[in-house]
Amino acid sequence: KILAPRLEDAVQAKWPNLPRAKVLDLKEGEECVLSGTLYKDMKLKPCILDEYVKEAGVSASAVAIEDSKKTKFVGEDDSIVLEDEGARVKLTGAAIDVNALVTGVVLAARGRVVPGGEFEADEICFPRPAAARRSAAPADASTAAAADLKGKRVVLVSDLRVGDPASSNPLNLELMLDFLTGNLGGAADASEAASVARVVVCGGALSKAEVPASSLDPREKAQISRPLRELDVLLSQLCSSVHVDVMPGEGDPTNQALPQQPLHPCLFPSAARYDTFAASTNPHEFDVGGVGFLGTSGQNISDLCKYTNVRKGGGGEVEGEGEGGDAAAAEERLDLMESSLRWQHLAPSAPDTLACYPYKDRDPFAMQERTPHVYFAGGQPAFGARVVDLGAEGGKVLAIAVPSFAETGTIVMVNVDDLSCHPVRFKR
Repeated sequence: KILAPRLEDAVQAKWPNLPRAKVLDLKEGEECVLSGTLYKDMKLKPCILDEYVKEAGVSASAVAIEDSKKTKFVGEDDSIVLEDEGARVKLTGAAIDVNALVTGVVLAARGRVVPGGEFEADEICFPRPAAARRSAAPADASTAAAADLKGKRVVLVSDLRVGDPASSNPLNLELMLDFLTGNLGGAADASEAASVARVVVCGGALSKAEVPASSLDPREKAQISRPLRELDVLLSQLCSSVHVDVMPGEGDPTNQALPQQPLHPCLFPSAARYDTFAASTNPHEFDVGGVGFLGTSGQNISDLCKYTNVRKGGGGEVEGEGEGGDAAAAEERLDLMESSLRWQHLAPSAPDTLACYPYKDRDPFAMQERTPHVYFAGGQPAFGARVVDLGAEGGKVLAIAVPSFAETGTIVMVNVDDLSCHPVRFKR
């Protein structure tokens, strides 16, 4: 309902002379435009009921183990149906790429009903992009505060996993901290560190601790709280020199359903004393020097990856790819991020396959008011960046896949002046 008016605008601009139709009013052979929400029927999609079903002597635990090993749940027999307020119809045709679509996508299709009751689509279109955000005025014509941000950079980092030496090298964390505080490298490195206006931790700051349900003795309590104290020390050192935003992510001590609420400041007694510390939500939207940033900790893109099989090389200008990880993985995540921008929705697969809080009158994941300049997703297997052109109205958006620091030792630096970005890798 939120995206319907903008979808109608896109249909009017693309097919102004074609009649609109509802699913219940479709007539065989008549060309028309059909609008609605997609549902993807997938035989391999995990079902909660499978945990309680035993067939052919296979236990529920065996089924769960088999599903956990799969990275994708796509199959050759997957199909797409489009539903509106009244009914649903199966979509076919050359315009429908089943492997690149997921449940929850809002679109319009031009085509006709063929014998058999299916709707054969010749073309599809997505909602009109939200208006592009206006860029900051030039420094010589702006306020002193905006001028101070001239040439500044934003650092994006995810999956620090502080307190877990098995998954995150403590030496790499120390190297990153020294670099960002200007205590590592030569004059060029110190100058680059001095240009950092904000550091954004895109989820996964803590190790994934498994707390037993039974009561804990004092030694066990100290063992569980140790990573939290180490993270507080690291953040307090960062906050002494730069503004830091901490987003929650998968496994962090907050609600696990999206949107995730900020980590409570009482978890960071030392860092929370600084005015430069901010506990943020996931998704997180902010401005630096008139440049709008919008991003998540990556659960939305990782979930889309499980239920799609997008074609590589989805288009767009690739600024950098494959640093600190696998280039093919980065390209796939960028394809999904570009699709998310064109769908005008951060998490269309929620709540079908991604847990989210139920909303009645609004959708916090829909891009409603404005399109950001920079769109990022944390926790990705590799670094990648691509400029996505959403047309005259949506403008150009820099999509960034932020790699897991625990796995790659890589952070991403974004220049707010020209929206260029590059990775910086730390390795012992």
